[in-house]
Amino acid sequence: MNRSLIAVAVLLASSVAGFSPTAFSSQASSNSQQVCADKDCTTELRKLMRLARNGSGDAAAIVAMAYATGDGLEQDRKEALRFLRLGVRHRNAMATYLMSDWLRNGFMVEQDLAEADKLLDLAVAQKYSPAQYQKAMLLLQTEEETSVAEAVKLLEAAADQKLVNAMYLLARFKHEGIATEQDLPGAAELYRYLVMSGHNESRPHMQSLMAELRQASAANAGPGEDHAELLSRLQDADNVEVIKVVGSVNQTNTMLDGMVRRLTETGRYDNRSIGSRIRGVSCEQSGSNCGVIRPDSSSGSISEALSGGK
Repeated sequence: MNRSLIAVAVLLASSVAGFSPTAFSSQASSNSQQVCADKDCTTELRKLMRLARNGSGDAAAIVAMAYATGDGLEQDRKEALRFLRLGVRHRNAMATYLMSDWLRNGFMVEQDLAEADKLLDLAVAQKYSPAQYQKAMLLLQTEEETSVAEAVKLLEAAADQKLVNAMYLLARFKHEGIATEQDLPGAAELYRYLVMSGHNESRPHMQSLMAELRQASAANAGPGEDHAELLSRLQDADNVEVIKVVGSVNQTNTMLDGMVRRLTETGRYDNRSIGSRIRGVSCEQSGSNCGVIRPDSSSGSISEALSGGK
């Protein structure tokens, strides 16, 4: 790949919303980011503590974030690290990824890039989409062709799991033919999903791509180039007004309670289990019919972890 194109890919990647799940320097003490500031979440968080001690890595990661940010619990560095390390011992992807980020940024712990890379690779091996996205971003910064190719594969894997930042960056790459071959229909489908999900930054790019597809169809560029059906779907998406409902504190409280209930119902984390000897099992691994709570690539608080990030 041309080095100038690689540089453009890096620049484009850096323009996408930050990939660190902690931006704690600006978030940790902000009441606007704290879902428990006006509501007592103690009951739910105490239950999550019990579940964490009995083997749930997801619970351990949420409790660690609560202690780290002072959201729902009194800010406590020692307890934040204790619970996060517990989640890592349970081989939980969310906890492993979060610990990697703390080590990379020197938050709560002394900065250790080598250990951060090691833990990030473990989370990537567990196919954890935020970790796949962060690894892709790091690879893109090397500006090496082989690394860029690997980064694109990781973005595709994270996008398949509907990680918004990965879908958006991959759509931009496919649209512009940067870091991968140009794929207008592929970019269009990604933009369409994002627009329908309320990702406003994708709308102008989708509209620009629609114009390009119309021009291609009008020029009759060859067999298979009639994009009428795709354009119709894109136009339908563009005509839909997505109304975002901002979650209330009560909703977050309910979500915390729902997480407690789902983890409890698996039967893996009660006092009769062998506790720390059991590998932490996430909601989707439990086989139960439930929604998966996980932070996206920018989650640094309980609210973002519960809602899937910004």
